[in-house]
Amino acid sequence: MQTIIGALHKHGRRYQLRIRSTLTSWKWRLARAAMVQRRLIAYRINVICARRTLRSVNGRRFLELESLLAEFLLRRLNDDPVFARSVACQLLNVLKHCDQITYEEPGTAEAYALLHFLDRYHRFQLIFEYLHQIKLMPLRTDGVRILDVGTGPGPSMYAVSDFYSNTLPKRQNEDSIREQAGFSIDYVERSYQFRNWLHHFTEFVNYYCPTQIPWLVPFHHGTFDDFQNLEFNQTEIRLERDDDGEQVPFHYVRRHRFDLIVFSNFLTTKEQTAAFSKEIENCARYLRNDGILVVVGAKSSSKKYKEVYGEIEKTIVLGRYSNRKLVARCQRVMLSDSVMGYSWKDGYGERLKALTKSVFDALQAHAGDVIPKEAADLLRNSVQPEYSRPIEWELLVFRKKARPRQQTPNPSVHRTLRDKAAQRR
Repeated sequence: MQTIIGALHKHGRRYQLRIRSTLTSWKWRLARAAMVQRRLIAYRINVICARRTLRSVNGRRFLELESLLAEFLLRRLNDDPVFARSVACQLLNVLKHCDQITYEEPGTAEAYALLHFLDRYHRFQLIFEYLHQIKLMPLRTDGVRILDVGTGPGPSMYAVSDFYSNTLPKRQNEDSIREQAGFSIDYVERSYQFRNWLHHFTEFVNYYCPTQIPWLVPFHHGTFDDFQNLEFNQTEIRLERDDDGEQVPFHYVRRHRFDLIVFSNFLTTKEQTAAFSKEIENCARYLRNDGILVVVGAKSSSKKYKEVYGEIEKTIVLGRYSNRKLVARCQRVMLSDSVMGYSWKDGYGERLKALTKSVFDALQAHAGDVIPKEAADLLRNSVQPEYSRPIEWELLVFRKKARPRQQTPNPSVHRTLRDKAAQRR
């Protein structure tokens, strides 16, 4: 009898734990559903109150990402005042010395994201929309592969994720959301601070986004660490079992080929561009047919960037891409107007000001004494209602064309076949 009672008590305890686990799971699901609904209502009110230009597909997505970016930054600054001081100390470096710093200092990634992320995201919204209008954006039914070189906090990856999510048809026979999307993104980034930012920020926005439409940006660390000596054919090792059941290393080559490669404010000096000539040429070499390489930076009216763009064009156009199987070339696409822009006074510019002001106010509250005076003056000036400086950049596009090489008939082979046919006759 004691055994029976003990067994019933044991099973009863097990069922209690199972019921408790089920209730906890449902409690979490209900809490998350309520949170999503609250965020969705606030997001829709935000869209209704915004300017008409922000009610487009791109505008609504911009508003959604803006609110998430502000929340992410403010949470981090308010939760950790010591970290807020690190971010404040890096504002001037990001504003004035972005070509010299390593971006490995604590707080650099957040300072850069505050000043540049949303602006660059909107730039690429405009760029990809324009390239699609002139039929240059790759649209492949077998999947589009994208590489972002020097991604930083990843604004171009967020924009390209939105573009292809809205443009490519979904693959219904695939299981995961990423496989259904029909595109995949990879990136090159050396800075640990930026990689860490991407990991945490992408997880945050995909969990809290009001529309529950995720950004398919790699939140893991990208395949490529450094642009120097970038290798598109990587030898990798995996363990397999032999006939005796022992694990043995198996070497194989993983080949990376892309349809879209983006350089966003990565190549900033002629010397740097010349030093990376082999890597730039390889980027064009491993583009697939009809793939494009996009370079975005300051206007070429600047002597500095005119030299940079000239060096890039020379490297890519003069590269040799044909081999025994393919005839290939990569040429610059002459755009009707390579200079693009928007204004601090339009709907997008005003939202940028609002974001910068809210986060800058938090920084002043937590670490106002360590913000460099020059940086503080620049930021105060940029968020004034009358500030209307145009935001402009230049766009370069190179397109890859490749076709199978026609095999030249071997005369000796044809002669042998002709002789054999004559003998049979």
